[in-house]
Amino acid sequence: MDEVFKSELHYQEHTGVLTHRLTQPTEDIILRRNYELRKNPGVIQDLGKQSNGTFGRQLASIPQIMYDEAIRDGFGLNSGDAEHRSKELFRYLKTEKGKKCLVQG
Repeated sequence: MDEVFKSELHYQEHTGVLTHRLTQPTEDIILRRNYELRKNPGVIQDLGKQSNGTFGRQLASIPQIMYDEAIRDGFGLNSGDAEHRSKELFRYLKTEKGKKCLVQG
């Protein structure tokens, strides 16, 4: 698969309705990887752990198509305010769809 996104048009002749669907072929791969990482706690280590510090960790891996959908659903993931953006990310990660994006339990 060399496409990042797949755009599909579907025309229903009997109703005259044209619909557009945008998908991300790698979405299932990303979500399966997240699931496997959640099953293996400790696989992802905090950056700086070797020096008794912590300056970053990966909490989630969100497919772009799900990220865009979350913004359309009213989550402020693209807010200019970093504090608000962070709160919105954690709010999203508590939803059923968001939980699939977690790489740690």
